[in-house]
Amino acid sequence: MLRKALLRTILVFVAFVIVPGASAQNTILGALEDVPGVYAGEQDVRRVRVLFHKDGDNWSAFPSDCADGNCLKTVTSRFPHVIAWNIGFDGRTLGRVTAQTPDDFKFYAHVGQQDITSKTSIPTIGKKSAAFGGFTGEPVFRPIIANSEPFFEDPDGWKPADLPTVLVATLRRSFRERFPKVKNCTSPEENIARPWAYEDRNLELIKAYSSKSGWSLAELVLKEYRCDGPSENPEESDDPFDGQWFVVNPERHMRFLGQAMWLVDAGDYDNDGKSEVVFAIDGYDRGGYELFYDDFNKHVSFAFSYH
Repeated sequence: MLRKALLRTILVFVAFVIVPGASAQNTILGALEDVPGVYAGEQDVRRVRVLFHKDGDNWSAFPSDCADGNCLKTVTSRFPHVIAWNIGFDGRTLGRVTAQTPDDFKFYAHVGQQDITSKTSIPTIGKKSAAFGGFTGEPVFRPIIANSEPFFEDPDGWKPADLPTVLVATLRRSFRERFPKVKNCTSPEENIARPWAYEDRNLELIKAYSSKSGWSLAELVLKEYRCDGPSENPEESDDPFDGQWFVVNPERHMRFLGQAMWLVDAGDYDNDGKSEVVFAIDGYDRGGYELFYDDFNKHVSFAFSYH
């Protein structure tokens, strides 16, 4: 009886531990994050946030948008208990860590975050910056992709790019089609939004990337927002002043991808020969990640609120 009980214990433990070497269909994708302290004097801590898993031919998101404290306590049962993570960036492996799901997530913005239990060094890229702090605005290290499998190669070869002038002009037209009417203030002191006939010089191409196969990603921002904070009037959206991302295929057909986000990395994370592209959500009181795949025909979101 003791031997059977021990065997059952071992089987249960194995069932909730994800280790490298499993089928690509079981791939779990996450992000190694630098998490700012919640209370005064509390130090930053490194954690891995569990985000997506491969489900057949498609990716699916783990639950992310808890609406109350009870959800934060119970939703942990829907996450893997322990994962041995590979950490990678820009097509190469940077290191490995092991992380464990806690008994409950303390805050809405911590949903999916595992505590790192391994004693190995934790990879970082660059210096801390408020650009990676999301809604909190705290200076933190850049998020890095974590994968339950050692797959980071980027066969599509995504790189920063300078787009042709004619393509930038087409992107501006697409922006105008999306936002034909915009309101803005004269100054933060006046803070009265009125119709604004913005010009092309107000539309700035912030970032652009291109792949070896002729795809392009571009972020346009309308400058500059002169109101004092976000509008409380639902008819006066300040969305046009968030970064707007578009994707352009090799035939120069473009479509809108999303707003208020930035490109984290690209890689063939399920080893199917095509790169997935991961963005970080950087909105007002909103964070998380977006994963695009199948030539941007499909995508899945892991999104949460801070409050």
